[in-house]
Amino acid sequence: MTEQQYELTKLFRQVQSHKHLEDHVQVYEADSFDERLAKERAENEVALGKIRQMLAGGVSLDFVDQNQHTPVLLAVTQNNVELLQLLKEYGANLLAPYRYDTPLHRAAEFGADRVVRFLIEQGADPRGLTPGGQSVLGAARTSRHSRKVPALLVELLLPTKSQRPPPPKKPKGLSEEKVVRYLQGAAPPGVRPASWEKLRLIMDAVFVEAHFVTIDAFFEGIEEQSSMNPDLVFAGIGLIQAAIAEPPKDKKVKKVSKSSYVHHGNLEVEGPLKVGALMVTGNLTVKGGAANPQGASLFVGGDFTCETLKSQGPVIIGGNLEATHVTAQYNDYALEVRGTLRAAKLVVEDKHVVTAGRFEVSERVDS
Repeated sequence: MTEQQYELTKLFRQVQSHKHLEDHVQVYEADSFDERLAKERAENEVALGKIRQMLAGGVSLDFVDQNQHTPVLLAVTQNNVELLQLLKEYGANLLAPYRYDTPLHRAAEFGADRVVRFLIEQGADPRGLTPGGQSVLGAARTSRHSRKVPALLVELLLPTKSQRPPPPKKPKGLSEEKVVRYLQGAAPPGVRPASWEKLRLIMDAVFVEAHFVTIDAFFEGIEEQSSMNPDLVFAGIGLIQAAIAEPPKDKKVKKVSKSSYVHHGNLEVEGPLKVGALMVTGNLTVKGGAANPQGASLFVGGDFTCETLKSQGPVIIGGNLEATHVTAQYNDYALEVRGTLRAAKLVVEDKHVVTAGRFEVSERVDS
């Protein structure tokens, strides 16, 4: 990469998408939106003008940067269609893959919704895979940068649902047929109708690419709902039990090392447990203390037994909770036990919401 090509990539980064203005300023600081949008557009005109001048002057687009990204792979992350159109005008192939990435996958990963739509209009295949086998929708779903893109891709993929690969000969995970049948029923007790409908929409999106989905991918897709819709995530336990191809298994582990983990069946942890995001469809037994920090979700379909529990995040226990000492902190989330909460001592701080079908607590302290 020459010095001029390096300067070109710096200019790419100056081209703005107006996303922050449209998503936040227009909503919360509407009085300043028009002025700030006009300013950004003027700045874009300057940056695009300089890029055009360099390309017209002979700067080649045939290079990769120090991270092995082509100019197009760099440009798609700016979520600006004008920039892509300019590169195309000077000979760039907007669809060409490079190594393990494609412009469409990278745009999806970075949440560049305008560019995703534009590239598909230019002929990019929304069902295409990277050389490593990742789908465009998969790239969007697994990225913390991508919020609008999954819904956009589902919208674009639904008309071509018949183009999915055939179902596997050996079923594994959740089948579309069983999931659809289960979700056609009424919402289970404790699940709001709005959450039940949202779960239906999520699962419609899941099956635009495949006939089956693993429970890991399923939990990954719904876990982000745990803060605002914990009842929706808990409903996933019933869905797994009704629709999974594999039988439940009893499992014993020394620790849960994954930040997001789901197990179908009973799970026993031989030491302390610090939860990132955990779903167990059966019983959960912890041979030590358990804790879920603020925002970390814990969902257990059956009984949950541990020595102590310190809960700061959303927790729903379908059966009983039994511990020597339970502490519930912060009022952003709730600890919900649908069976009996048994503890020698229950400490509730900051007006944290704690509910149970029945309390068997020797001492309760509210502070």
